[in-house]
Amino acid sequence: MPIDLQTEHYAIDAATHLKQQFAARAAHHDRTGVFAQENIDDLRQAGLLSLRISTPQCPTPFTLGVVQDIVGQIAQGDASTALVMVNHYMVRAAIAHHEFGSGNTACWIEDEQHDQLLNILLAEPDLGSTSQGGLPSTVATRTATGWILTGRKAYVTGIPGLSWLLVRARTSDDPAQVGTFIVPVKADGIHVLENWDHIGMRASNSHEITFTDVTLPPDAALELYAPDTPPAGRNTLVIWNTGLLGALYNGIATSALAWFCEFLKNRVPSNLGAPLATLPSMRDAVGGFTITLHMNAMLLRLYATDVEAMRPPHELKAHAAVIKTRVVDAAADFTSALLGLAGNAGLSAHNPLERAHRDALCGRIHAPHAELLRRIAGQKALS
Repeated sequence: MPIDLQTEHYAIDAATHLKQQFAARAAHHDRTGVFAQENIDDLRQAGLLSLRISTPQCPTPFTLGVVQDIVGQIAQGDASTALVMVNHYMVRAAIAHHEFGSGNTACWIEDEQHDQLLNILLAEPDLGSTSQGGLPSTVATRTATGWILTGRKAYVTGIPGLSWLLVRARTSDDPAQVGTFIVPVKADGIHVLENWDHIGMRASNSHEITFTDVTLPPDAALELYAPDTPPAGRNTLVIWNTGLLGALYNGIATSALAWFCEFLKNRVPSNLGAPLATLPSMRDAVGGFTITLHMNAMLLRLYATDVEAMRPPHELKAHAAVIKTRVVDAAADFTSALLGLAGNAGLSAHNPLERAHRDALCGRIHAPHAELLRRIAGQKALS
């Protein structure tokens, strides 16, 4: 059974405590690209993998707003670990809302797999992001005893630590159906292509994987539907993904500013004879950065409140576009501005600011891209 965290305050305090340990390890994992399994073990021991996500039918303390706070703390320690947790929590939220399979699936995850890491596999090397549409190339073929899964998926974040994969695939039927299949990572026929070598989020190990004749039971298909008629009201995964990514990238920006403030207080140029923090220009700059972080926090709280209040989908989509473009994507500009003021110290690998900037750059590649969001907003305004 999952560990009882009792209150949201305990969970947030646990994450706040762990971020210090994660921060001490982050540079090593960034430089080597080695997955931070010890971070996952610490999160599991603290009960932070086992949060029972709140739903209207089963309210708990762990709403989107609380989980945002947890992710934000983790991100201040190690952004790659936080990205793994974003995927885990958003899948847990979708399952808790019965958006993949039946209530039996939710109960099984909550009771028997509560501390096992999950991720959903949507992107493919040829297809790219599913936000632009298109059928997956990964194919599930019906057999007398279940399914055979074959294909390739990209950006499988956290693959060394994952236990279960939710895989989007099409069936070999004519006409084809699309569905989500739950697959154990240890199944025969799964091969990891260790090709993740990006500028940021290096320890996330977001490798590609291939499925070669992976045998699955009949109930591995959690849902099946016609490609042009997806189930209505399936919004939890996307809604939580946006809110948690916002918390992650705001956490990166928060940690970057914290380092910069300490740098200003401790750096005493000989020609100044006083800390850089005494300069009015630096105080003005830090004030601007601080106001930006406060604005981000306000936006994230508003978004989480609207999600909990179950505002209409069109409103949540519009708010999600704000979070993506003004919090997630803007983190790279935030850290870039800090680098411009910190100079050589900021660019040194001995300090965490350059790593924060590289991690922040990854925010812009998360789907949906800003161009698509602007196009949708423009089309609606002009219609």
